[in-house]
Amino acid sequence: MPTPTAVQVHTPARSPAPSRTPKQDSTGIAAVASMPPRARRVAPEGTYFLLRFVSITTPSGVVGLPPGMNVTALAHRDTSFEVTDADNHVFQVTESEITNDIDLGAAAGRRDAAMQWRIQNQIAADARKYDEEQAKRWAEEENATRQRTPYKPRPQ
Repeated sequence: MPTPTAVQVHTPARSPAPSRTPKQDSTGIAAVASMPPRARRVAPEGTYFLLRFVSITTPSGVVGLPPGMNVTALAHRDTSFEVTDADNHVFQVTESEITNDIDLGAAAGRRDAAMQWRIQNQIAADARKYDEEQAKRWAEEENATRQRTPYKPRPQ
């Protein structure tokens, strides 16, 4: 098995750091100095985080791996990595699908969790609306049935 190789952090290029000295506008008032760039927190060598959802096929079915999930590099080939997850599924990802920046991985996980929460709430709202519409339709049908069928006394 090939030995894992060190890889640089896979993050989008940043714009140059803003000036740290306050600038004055035309009125002579100093603007608030911008924050210094954050110090990057890098995971240990060989540890990466998924930046997007990945699905893999296993002998028992399909497994979905969410953004932010921790994976371990087994090998690096050109622009792809052979990685494994906590359940020892071995699969391929491209360099653009992973990062070793801890904060970027956590942000990807938070974005996915927020999206899943919004989807869950939308499905629940749609289900409530459907149930209300069905209850209203059922009540209308029951009311129409009662109006069409006159009351008949039971024979004694």
